[in-house]
Amino acid sequence: MRRFSLFVVLFLGLATLLMPPAALPTNAQSATPRAGCPTTTEDENEAVARRWYDEAINEGKLAVIDEIAAPDILHHGGTFPDSEGPDSVKGVLGALRTGFPDVKHTIEDVITEDDLVVVRWTATGTHTGEFQGVAPTGKQATWTGVGIFRFECGKIVEDWSEVDGVGRLQQLGVMATPTP
Repeated sequence: MRRFSLFVVLFLGLATLLMPPAALPTNAQSATPRAGCPTTTEDENEAVARRWYDEAINEGKLAVIDEIAAPDILHHGGTFPDSEGPDSVKGVLGALRTGFPDVKHTIEDVITEDDLVVVRWTATGTHTGEFQGVAPTGKQATWTGVGIFRFECGKIVEDWSEVDGVGRLQQLGVMATPTP
Protein backbone atom coordinates (compact mmCIF):
# COMPACT_ATOMS: atom_id res chain seq x y z
CA MET A 1 0.00 0.00 0.00
CA ARG A 2 2.83 2.41 0.87
CA ARG A 3 4.47 1.83 -2.50
CA PHE A 4 1.12 2.55 -4.23
CA SER A 5 0.71 5.77 -2.21
CA LEU A 6 4.18 6.95 -3.19
CA PHE A 7 3.35 6.19 -6.80
CA VAL A 8 0.16 8.29 -6.61
CA VAL A 9 2.00 11.23 -5.01
CA LEU A 10 4.77 11.03 -7.60
CA PHE A 11 2.22 10.75 -10.42
CA LEU A 12 0.34 13.85 -9.24
CA GLY A 13 3.58 15.79 -9.01
CA LEU A 14 4.73 14.71 -12.45
CA ALA A 15 1.30 15.38 -13.97
CA THR A 16 1.57 18.97 -12.76
CA LEU A 17 5.06 19.30 -14.22
CA LEU A 18 4.00 17.89 -17.59
CA MET A 19 1.00 20.18 -18.05
CA PRO A 20 1.25 22.16 -21.29
CA PRO A 21 2.29 25.77 -20.59
CA ALA A 22 -1.12 27.09 -21.68
CA ALA A 23 -2.74 25.04 -18.88
CA LEU A 24 -0.50 26.52 -16.20
CA PRO A 25 -1.27 29.73 -14.35
CA THR A 26 0.58 32.91 -15.29
CA ASN A 27 3.13 32.65 -12.45
CA ALA A 28 4.11 29.13 -13.50
CA GLN A 29 4.67 30.21 -17.11
CA SER A 30 7.36 32.65 -16.00
CA ALA A 31 9.16 30.20 -13.75
CA THR A 32 12.59 31.68 -14.31
CA PRO A 33 14.55 32.11 -11.09
CA ARG A 34 14.49 35.57 -9.57
CA ALA A 35 17.72 37.48 -10.08
CA GLY A 36 20.11 37.83 -7.18
CA CYS A 37 18.58 35.29 -4.86
CA PRO A 38 20.40 32.41 -3.21
CA THR A 39 19.77 28.88 -4.35
CA THR A 40 18.39 26.47 -1.79
CA THR A 41 18.74 22.74 -1.37
CA GLU A 42 15.96 20.21 -1.63
CA ASP A 43 16.27 19.65 2.15
CA GLU A 44 15.85 23.38 2.83
CA ASN A 45 12.78 23.52 0.59
CA GLU A 46 11.32 20.46 2.34
CA ALA A 47 11.83 22.11 5.73
CA VAL A 48 9.89 25.17 4.52
CA ALA A 49 7.03 22.98 3.21
CA ARG A 50 6.87 21.22 6.60
CA ARG A 51 6.56 24.61 8.32
CA TRP A 52 3.43 25.25 6.22
CA TYR A 53 1.72 22.27 7.88
CA ASP A 54 3.42 22.13 11.29
CA GLU A 55 3.48 25.80 12.22
CA ALA A 56 1.02 27.70 10.01
CA ILE A 57 -1.82 25.16 10.06
CA ASN A 58 -1.30 22.86 13.05
CA GLU A 59 -0.13 25.56 15.47
CA GLY A 60 -2.22 28.32 13.89
CA LYS A 61 0.80 30.61 13.49
CA LEU A 62 -0.44 32.18 10.26
CA ALA A 63 2.28 34.86 10.41
CA VAL A 64 4.68 32.07 9.34
CA ILE A 65 3.22 32.46 5.83
CA ASP A 66 4.88 35.90 5.65
CA GLU A 67 8.24 34.20 6.28
CA ILE A 68 7.93 31.21 3.95
CA ALA A 69 5.91 32.58 1.03
CA ALA A 70 6.91 34.97 -1.72
CA PRO A 71 4.98 38.27 -1.84
CA ASP A 72 3.27 37.11 -5.05
CA ILE A 73 2.55 33.51 -3.97
CA LEU A 74 -0.21 31.87 -5.98
CA HIS A 75 -2.21 29.33 -3.96
CA HIS A 76 -4.45 26.84 -5.77
CA GLY A 77 -6.54 25.76 -2.79
CA GLY A 78 -8.35 22.67 -4.03
CA THR A 79 -11.64 23.19 -2.21
CA PHE A 80 -11.06 26.98 -2.04
CA PRO A 81 -10.80 29.51 -4.87
CA ASP A 82 -7.30 30.38 -6.03
CA SER A 83 -5.70 33.15 -4.00
CA GLU A 84 -2.69 35.39 -4.50
CA GLY A 85 -0.43 36.93 -1.88
CA PRO A 86 0.37 35.96 1.71
CA ASP A 87 -2.66 37.75 3.20
CA SER A 88 -5.03 35.88 0.91
CA VAL A 89 -3.34 32.55 1.74
CA LYS A 90 -3.61 33.33 5.47
CA GLY A 91 -7.33 33.97 4.90
CA VAL A 92 -7.76 30.50 3.38
CA LEU A 93 -5.80 28.76 6.14
CA GLY A 94 -7.61 30.86 8.75
CA ALA A 95 -10.98 29.70 7.36
CA LEU A 96 -9.85 26.08 7.78
CA ARG A 97 -8.79 26.77 11.37
CA THR A 98 -12.08 28.57 12.09
CA GLY A 99 -14.07 25.53 10.96
CA PHE A 100 -11.70 23.02 12.55
CA PRO A 101 -9.79 24.81 15.36
CA ASP A 102 -8.09 21.59 16.47
CA VAL A 103 -7.06 20.52 12.95
CA LYS A 104 -3.82 18.56 12.80
CA HIS A 105 -2.03 17.57 9.62
CA THR A 106 0.22 14.53 9.74
CA ILE A 107 2.77 14.35 6.95
CA GLU A 108 2.79 10.85 5.49
CA ASP A 109 5.27 11.21 2.61
CA VAL A 110 7.49 13.90 1.13
CA ILE A 111 9.12 13.86 -2.30
CA THR A 112 11.51 16.60 -3.37
CA GLU A 113 12.88 17.28 -6.83
CA ASP A 114 14.76 20.45 -7.71
CA ASP A 115 12.42 23.36 -6.86
CA LEU A 116 9.36 21.19 -6.10
CA VAL A 117 8.24 19.54 -2.87
CA VAL A 118 5.28 17.13 -2.86
CA VAL A 119 3.66 16.35 0.49
CA ARG A 120 1.03 13.65 1.11
CA TRP A 121 -0.81 14.23 4.36
CA THR A 122 -3.73 13.18 6.57
CA ALA A 123 -5.71 15.75 8.56
CA THR A 124 -8.07 15.30 11.50
CA GLY A 125 -10.23 17.96 13.08
CA THR A 126 -13.49 18.64 14.89
CA HIS A 127 -16.00 20.80 13.04
CA THR A 128 -16.86 23.35 15.75
CA GLY A 129 -16.98 26.50 13.62
CA GLU A 130 -18.59 27.51 10.35
CA PHE A 131 -16.68 26.16 7.37
CA GLN A 132 -17.42 27.02 3.74
CA GLY A 133 -21.00 27.90 4.62
CA VAL A 134 -21.62 24.78 6.71
CA ALA A 135 -22.74 25.37 10.28
CA PRO A 136 -20.76 23.53 12.99
CA THR A 137 -21.72 19.87 13.33
CA GLY A 138 -19.49 19.00 16.29
CA LYS A 139 -18.32 15.93 14.36
CA GLN A 140 -14.73 14.86 13.93
CA ALA A 141 -13.50 14.17 10.40
CA THR A 142 -10.35 12.74 8.89
CA TRP A 143 -9.38 13.57 5.31
CA THR A 144 -6.36 13.24 3.08
CA GLY A 145 -4.63 15.45 0.60
CA VAL A 146 -1.56 16.31 -1.41
CA GLY A 147 0.29 19.61 -1.50
CA ILE A 148 2.74 20.53 -4.24
CA PHE A 149 5.01 23.50 -3.54
CA ARG A 150 7.22 25.33 -6.05
CA PHE A 151 10.13 27.34 -4.67
CA GLU A 152 12.24 30.28 -5.73
CA CYS A 153 14.86 31.87 -3.49
CA GLY A 154 13.83 29.64 -0.58
CA LYS A 155 10.22 30.89 -0.65
CA ILE A 156 7.03 29.23 -1.84
CA VAL A 157 5.98 30.99 -5.04
CA GLU A 158 3.16 28.66 -6.00
CA ASP A 159 1.35 25.71 -4.47
CA TRP A 160 -1.36 23.30 -5.43
CA SER A 161 -3.55 21.53 -2.88
CA GLU A 162 -5.76 18.54 -3.62
CA VAL A 163 -8.07 17.62 -0.75
CA ASP A 164 -10.69 14.92 -0.18
CA GLY A 165 -13.39 17.54 0.42
CA VAL A 166 -16.20 15.14 -0.48
CA GLY A 167 -15.07 12.59 2.11
CA ARG A 168 -14.86 15.36 4.70
CA LEU A 169 -18.43 16.52 3.91
CA GLN A 170 -19.70 12.94 4.07
CA GLN A 171 -18.14 12.46 7.52
CA LEU A 172 -19.78 15.68 8.71
CA GLY A 173 -23.16 14.35 7.53
CA VAL A 174 -23.56 17.22 5.05
CA MET A 175 -23.33 15.03 1.94
CA ALA A 176 -24.76 11.54 1.59
CA THR A 177 -22.46 8.63 0.97
CA PRO A 178 -23.49 6.87 -2.25
CA THR A 179 -24.83 3.35 -1.88
CA PRO A 180 -23.54 0.64 -4.19
